[in-house]
Amino acid sequence: MRERPIDLTFIELEIRYIALDDQKTKSIVKRYTTDEIDKAFKSILNAYTKLITPLVCHRLERDPSNHKAAFPYEKLRDGQREMMQEVIASIRDKTVLFVQAPTGIGKTMGTLYPAVKAQANHLTDRIFYLTPTRSQRKIAEDTLEDLESEGFKIRSLTLNAKEQMCLSPEHFCDMTRCPYALSFYDHLNEATEESYDTRRLLPETLIALSKKHRLCPFEFALSLMPTTDVVICDYNYVFNPRVRFQNTLDDPEHRYTLLVDEAHNLARRAREMFSGVLTKSTLVKLHGGLTGARAFFMRDRASFKKTINTLERLIRTLDRYGELLDIEDDTLLENELFKALQPYQPVKREAFLATKTTPENILGDVTALSGLMTRLLMDYPEFSGRQALMLPYFDLLFFQRVSERYYDEAYITTWRKSDQGEIFVTQLALDASRHLTDLYYNRSPVVFFSATLSPLPYYTNLLDAHAAMDKPEIVQLKSPFPDERRLVICYEAHSLRYQDRSRSYGAIARFILEMARTRKGNTLVFSPSFSYQRQLVRSLAELDAKDIDFVVQPAKMTEAQKNKFLGYFQKKHHDKSLIGLTVIGSLLNEGIDLVGQELTGVVVIGTGIPGLSPERDILRQYYDGKTGQGFQYAYTWPGFNRVTQAVGRLIRSEEDFGYVILIDDRYGRPDYMALIPEEWHATHTDSSEECLELLQSFWKNFD
Repeated sequence: MRERPIDLTFIELEIRYIALDDQKTKSIVKRYTTDEIDKAFKSILNAYTKLITPLVCHRLERDPSNHKAAFPYEKLRDGQREMMQEVIASIRDKTVLFVQAPTGIGKTMGTLYPAVKAQANHLTDRIFYLTPTRSQRKIAEDTLEDLESEGFKIRSLTLNAKEQMCLSPEHFCDMTRCPYALSFYDHLNEATEESYDTRRLLPETLIALSKKHRLCPFEFALSLMPTTDVVICDYNYVFNPRVRFQNTLDDPEHRYTLLVDEAHNLARRAREMFSGVLTKSTLVKLHGGLTGARAFFMRDRASFKKTINTLERLIRTLDRYGELLDIEDDTLLENELFKALQPYQPVKREAFLATKTTPENILGDVTALSGLMTRLLMDYPEFSGRQALMLPYFDLLFFQRVSERYYDEAYITTWRKSDQGEIFVTQLALDASRHLTDLYYNRSPVVFFSATLSPLPYYTNLLDAHAAMDKPEIVQLKSPFPDERRLVICYEAHSLRYQDRSRSYGAIARFILEMARTRKGNTLVFSPSFSYQRQLVRSLAELDAKDIDFVVQPAKMTEAQKNKFLGYFQKKHHDKSLIGLTVIGSLLNEGIDLVGQELTGVVVIGTGIPGLSPERDILRQYYDGKTGQGFQYAYTWPGFNRVTQAVGRLIRSEEDFGYVILIDDRYGRPDYMALIPEEWHATHTDSSEECLELLQSFWKNFD
């Protein structure tokens, strides 16, 4: 029997929709002729060719130019060559590299230059320069400009937070209403083509193009990422599971390099990234938003009622825990809820509760509520107030995600209540190193670099979970600046332990004034807390030092207040010595540049140890069990990192000079002496007279 010939003059396409609840189907069938298909195919090819041609041309020009271009400065700084050699080796071998490089080495150029060279040699496709501050992002942008001036061709993208780029905050991330999202793909190609007019895609450039073409700036930036060579952004976009660039970074065909600036900050932030928080206000907001739009949900009253019941049960549960937090210890064992928590190994302190795992009744309701909320938001996309519920909904989903994907022996669940009555349930990551490492290990080379990665074993363990077995490469570089331009004194006459602090205010205030009078200059004084700073200010006021100017950091400093504070130091002429009173670990602890005689002295009162808390004490217990060094992990090492950051404010360039005084008797203990870098050449004394003599002798070199 002869087969019927296939008719190739047309083709039928069918799209079939299947309802998830009742399995009903709906079909859409359309017939196309071969001529129509041919025209459509060629139209797609033409549009794609037009869009991709500028990128292909850029890369054809980029690789030979970047391969040939030379280092942009006349000479390499001491240590910079070694740093660049190690960076390019790390990219080539796809390894983990830790670089401790003091201020002045030129860390930004020392990482970007070899990375761009590696890219030109096809060792990596894209470079992510990750940094926690805007100032560091600006330095990276300026470094790329310096490379461009020497003949490099680099297309870069600097990404700001989504809310900072939003052009329609009243419709924030509501894709059904935002005018910059509704027709996004209709204008995307035109905007992309125009973006090739600049190689430095800064936030202001992206916003201007987005306004012109009616695009969401953040989504536009993400769409441009595959067309760039370097992406400059916050840690979050690579390491935070809530906002990570999963489509790009989890693609096995995509080769990328991570350059992690100020890596000591990532060690701290990683624990926050992998911790889930549920609050009573989150649940109350969801409840209010749903009940206020009750009429929208009448098609499925049963699901709506179940959602509301689950929400109300969770709110009652959190209220019960809130009441438990207020119970005195002598009646605690009689409390029924506390008795029920015994399988979860509860730890109760004043206004604090922790359990080894999250109780099942909470997890069960969170899981049920996540499913119910997802169903309602999908089935009723147009109900009033939907947009206001999205952020609390995402918090709920992430809490569930932490419990299902991340929660392990390195977690605890804590309960806290604020003075305003807010109740917090936190799935607290005590150690996020494994989750952090899973995001880059065997995926990409990564370079962690900072001026303060001391002690290195502490940071390698926090950032690389495989460090104990698969040793990372480590480079420790010396400061390029002459040692004699900095005097470091450990003044050990006073105990700054919490119980002893009140005895030190007057003596330290007098010492600060005597020190400032040895030579006119500008000094930053870092107190151990704002409470201590207030007492120190009172003591200084009682001494009535009219020959010295003072500026005091407020407790909740804004960016404008920070700039005003720094402005006093940046004045070209001072009639008197200036003392700036600040607090260790605050906004002025890092990320500020006071060069030359804008800053000639740094005083650190105390050892920077974080305040005592039940969470930090549990952290100590965890690391005691894991490493036997719990107090160091929880208190000593993170505290001393704050000290080294404060000390790092002093010498920022070859012209800088000045003194550092660390005030605390603990600096004379062997454990702290082992932490103090050799290159500081610190002098230890408990005599204020000797301190002043050392200062006077030091100043003779700079008169």
